[in-house]
Amino acid sequence: MPGSPAKILCGVVVSAGKMTKAVKVRTAKQTYHKFFKKHFQTHQSYLVSDPNASLRAGDVVRIAAERQISRHIKHVVTEILAPWGPSIEERPPVLSEEERARRLQEKTERKKERRRERKPEKGEVAEDRVEGMVQGTAVAS
Repeated sequence: MPGSPAKILCGVVVSAGKMTKAVKVRTAKQTYHKFFKKHFQTHQSYLVSDPNASLRAGDVVRIAAERQISRHIKHVVTEILAPWGPSIEERPPVLSEEERARRLQEKTERKKERRRERKPEKGEVAEDRVEGMVQGTAVAS
């Protein structure tokens, strides 16, 4: 989201490898109870995009809010703070912000190209396109 600062959180990966390109990260926070006048530890879990499958359960990571990737995934991994298990050098790299923007740009370009192929050119009649498709297919006689 250009122009707006991303919400940056730190958390621990609690589930990795069960979903393709996604992990579950749990972040800790404190809430104040008005009646008891006391702070309590709570947590919240987020589904986070991990397209290179570079995270393992137990990793401490930094995540940031970004565009909505799917129905439940709205955050991306920006950095591995403390790895659990294999070292960071042995894993696939975490995508940088520029790499994520480049992949999104490529995806939108492919989508625009598919739309251009579907859309008839100016002056072309829809029947001409249908005849062209019928002539191009092999019909068994």
